[in-house]
Amino acid sequence: MFLQFCLTLRMSLLVANEINKNYGDLDVLEDVSVRIEYGDRIGLVGHNGAGKTSLLRALGRFDTTVGGELFIAHGTRIGFLSQDPPPAGNRTLFEDLKSVFADLLAEGEQLRRLEAKMTDLAHSDKELAGLISRYGLQQEAFERAGGYAIDQRIRFVLGGLGLHETLWQAPLSHLSGGQRTRACLGRLLLEEPDLLLLDEPTNHLDVRSMAWLEGVLTGWKGALVVVSHDRYFLDTVATRIWDLAHRRVEAYRGNYSHYRLQREERRARWRKEYDRQQEFVRETQAFVRRYRAGQRTKEAQGRETRLKRFLKEEALPPPPKDQFIRLPLRAASRGGDLVLRTRKLIAGYMTGSKETGAGSDSSLQQAPGWTGVGKAQPSSVEPEATQLRSNDLGPGRQVRQGRLRPMRSLSPTDTPILDVPDLDLFRGQVAALIGPNGAGKTTFVRTVLEELEPLGGRVELGASVDLGYLAQRHIGSGYGLMKGGQTVLDALLEIKRLPTERARTFLGQFLFKGDDVYQSIESLSGGQRSRIALARLTLQGANFLLLDEPTNHLDLDSQEILQDALRQFDGTILLVTHDRALIDALATQIWQVTPGSKGKAGKLDVFKGTWRQWQAERLNFERENTPDPEEVVPTAAEEEWDRQRELRRRRRRAERHEQAVAETEERVARMESRLKDIEESMARASATQDLNELRALQDRHRAVSLRLEELMEEWAALAA
Repeated sequence: MFLQFCLTLRMSLLVANEINKNYGDLDVLEDVSVRIEYGDRIGLVGHNGAGKTSLLRALGRFDTTVGGELFIAHGTRIGFLSQDPPPAGNRTLFEDLKSVFADLLAEGEQLRRLEAKMTDLAHSDKELAGLISRYGLQQEAFERAGGYAIDQRIRFVLGGLGLHETLWQAPLSHLSGGQRTRACLGRLLLEEPDLLLLDEPTNHLDVRSMAWLEGVLTGWKGALVVVSHDRYFLDTVATRIWDLAHRRVEAYRGNYSHYRLQREERRARWRKEYDRQQEFVRETQAFVRRYRAGQRTKEAQGRETRLKRFLKEEALPPPPKDQFIRLPLRAASRGGDLVLRTRKLIAGYMTGSKETGAGSDSSLQQAPGWTGVGKAQPSSVEPEATQLRSNDLGPGRQVRQGRLRPMRSLSPTDTPILDVPDLDLFRGQVAALIGPNGAGKTTFVRTVLEELEPLGGRVELGASVDLGYLAQRHIGSGYGLMKGGQTVLDALLEIKRLPTERARTFLGQFLFKGDDVYQSIESLSGGQRSRIALARLTLQGANFLLLDEPTNHLDLDSQEILQDALRQFDGTILLVTHDRALIDALATQIWQVTPGSKGKAGKLDVFKGTWRQWQAERLNFERENTPDPEEVVPTAAEEEWDRQRELRRRRRRAERHEQAVAETEERVARMESRLKDIEESMARASATQDLNELRALQDRHRAVSLRLEELMEEWAALAA
């Protein structure tokens, strides 16, 4: 067995055999055997709670309580991204990422110490030559390792992950959990481990950052296993899929779309073979019952024995019966053709509001001075899954239906967040509102919902428009949100009074069975809360759906079901999401939010077309507006790199020059010595009256003197 795995490891980074994991009496992994080869990009999928995180931790040896065998190639470096960031230290964000290069930075310090030694005049020429040679070798190695591009690489990663430059010098302890998770991901990308284990890396990333991360991971040199609920991401990055279901892993070739097709084909074959097997079992059992006591008793007994052996050793298990939600989204009434209209709208926070803050994109308390219809209802959290209809919401809230209000003028002390162009959204259209986190998307949504009054301009809903709203948050004290202590059944009946049995049947479509309906909302998982929120939204029958990250916390199968239900919905949808697969499937137009800067409001741009058309147009725009390489302004890091390279060139030229001067001085000294020897010989020849020898020495003296003059001129030119 061990030899077999050693042979396998010649091709693989990791081999796991019969991995088991349980939490008390609950088995999560059972006899899981997988292999990771160099270059693999594996997407790990499965229902919420299936054990995906447990498997990642087992493969990285971060959980020592698992059973089975795990073989990892010698020297393999493993990096693991957890959904929960580690405790924050005292370092700043930039310092934390720079610490990845501690060894390389230490080499840089050695180079600086060598530079200081080379300027010490106390060294002999031989010692200086040794220092210069050593410095050259170390500097070349430092450059090859990227030592002069460390800051540039860190900036590239931080910018790609959407961590703004204003955060770079902030202590990690001052960052949010999502920002610290992105910082951890940045560290891993800079560390470049051989095997990367990522648990939901796209959490907290906007559309642009996810596209950047996809580009990095598709070019990853080692191998990676990634858990993700983002179908678009898995389609782009994954080359293999592991499906974790019923405590086992089944492997598929290709990306997520290929996996979906292959899984359905495999299960169809499985069901067909299982049905054929069961027919054989039924026929054999009927034969045994008929002839057990007759003339063919021995034949019947033989068939019964063979059947028992077959059922024990060879029979196929029944195919899994996965349970999926049913989502009968239908509009109870047909609204007018015009659903949503804005005119000269500026969204933001009014003077004196406690919510005031540029870029605020979260649920905050209602700003004072709210002058909408009815009495304002303060809310610390956004309303969720609430159909804003005057006949259902009770006192204090009404929906604007085809009625214009006077425009308000922008006050100099207001905080504008988003400058919105004139929008017209018509029945049957699907608009996808996209943009970076904190750009103002939720501010715009809350203005549509009359949670915030427009700072300028106006926004109206069309005639007979019934609006259903699904927010990211599900629990809170604000109007329309579920109370943490109420039961699942009460949360549904709060929307519409139904007989108890009918309400329980309705909840069964969202996988709340038996006593599940009596669980408190606060005890539910994120996925369960999303399901009850969708149940409330479905029950309302709204004809205009405003959905804020509707696929959050839903497993992949539930996302597909929601997408199909929304595709068949006969109303209008305003979709706020980072789920590009959902946008690609539904959107008829793209509303892109660009954040403002230096006190200016952000802007909203409208593209009337699908996601793919928008992507194509954006790509063409970037190509047309990409400057020539000669026109690109170098960054500070690039300038530093060029400066260091030029210094190295100058240093090498100086070394060659010094060497040439030294060699010339040495030749001059040799010529002067030869000339002195000739002169001494001439003196002896003159004393002995040896005229022939004297004439020969005089000729040699003239030749050496001429060569000495040439060398002196050469030395003077070098020394100039």
